[in-house]
Amino acid sequence: MREWYLEHIQQRIDEKSQSIHRAILRNRSQRVVRRRPRDLNEQKILDMLCKKRWERAIKEGKVKILNAREWYYDVD
Repeated sequence: MREWYLEHIQQRIDEKSQSIHRAILRNRSQRVVRRRPRDLNEQKILDMLCKKRWERAIKEGKVKILNAREWYYDVD
């Protein structure tokens, strides 16, 4: 059975980590995850935009209330 020492494991991780990170970034097909929290002003603006979009969808009849817990939102 092969023995592994912590120093060898750490050395191998250090050697491979840069190329692995590069490969992950190159092959990323999803949206980038947000790294910093939103500031208060940005959050207020996004909340306002979302609320207006919801109100417009209700006016246009895109939101249908099926029952108390289920709604249907027709997304374009």
